[in-house]
Amino acid sequence: MSRSQSIARVLWLVLVLNLAVALAKLGVGFSVNSLAMIADGFHSLLDSSSNVVGLVGIYLASRPPDADHPYGHQKYESFSALGISLLLGVTAIEVVEAGIVRLAGDSRPEPTQLGFLVMAVTLVVNVLVTRYEGRRGRELSSEILLADAAHTRSDILVSISVMVGLGAVWLGLFWVDSVVAFMIAGLILVIAYRILRRVSTVLTDSTSLSQAEIQAVVMGVPDVISCSNIRSRGEPPNLFIDLEIQLDPDLPLWKAHRFAHVVEDRCRSELNAADVVVHVEPPETVAQAAQRARFPASAE
Repeated sequence: MSRSQSIARVLWLVLVLNLAVALAKLGVGFSVNSLAMIADGFHSLLDSSSNVVGLVGIYLASRPPDADHPYGHQKYESFSALGISLLLGVTAIEVVEAGIVRLAGDSRPEPTQLGFLVMAVTLVVNVLVTRYEGRRGRELSSEILLADAAHTRSDILVSISVMVGLGAVWLGLFWVDSVVAFMIAGLILVIAYRILRRVSTVLTDSTSLSQAEIQAVVMGVPDVISCSNIRSRGEPPNLFIDLEIQLDPDLPLWKAHRFAHVVEDRCRSELNAADVVVHVEPPETVAQAAQRARFPASAE
């Protein structure tokens, strides 16, 4: 089974579980008139829509490189994770609006034992889903699964908050239901920000690995004198690395070419890189290094 198929399989399983959890929360939430439970139900329903976004994204990302996308379509996976964070932001706003309306209105939730039971069961389901999806996300190095796991992880704290809110309402503290809904909205925004911060590093081609980490791998290749101009972007397994290595200027061309391939293979295997571009140069003299630093363009 390919990586994309494995990710899609996880997303389909989580989609089914999220739909079941969402329908249970919404059904009981509307029956007992609990805003916090209804908000949590819509949050779980959003988990399902994010699974759909993830399935579309992984399908697009799995397509091979073509003339218009010579580096592949991997960033569609990041765009899908970005879409999940935007959906979370919209949901948070809607929950806040509903909380304000509840505070200004006269309707009151009616907590029942069924409500507590549903929240307890969904809490267990969320814990299992989060652990499974997070583990598979790390194994497959999938931004979508890691983002969705972080999204689902918020359901654990949200469910606990809803149970606390229902308990407070049972004691006659009706305003707590709206306060808990506001807390849920805040938590949703935090999760959205974390996902956004993670995917933005990929979409803006931020440095992925430290130069020292890449240099340690490259300098392990015999006869490599030095390594410079190291750049990296993307996340494994869609990691791209560009660098220069300095070799003995008296080496035959075929040997220099062979060493470049050894460096590429080492970076692919030890750093899980998708593509490595190695430029071979003779070692710089002190005067050449100073010239490059002072006039980068003219030193080429």
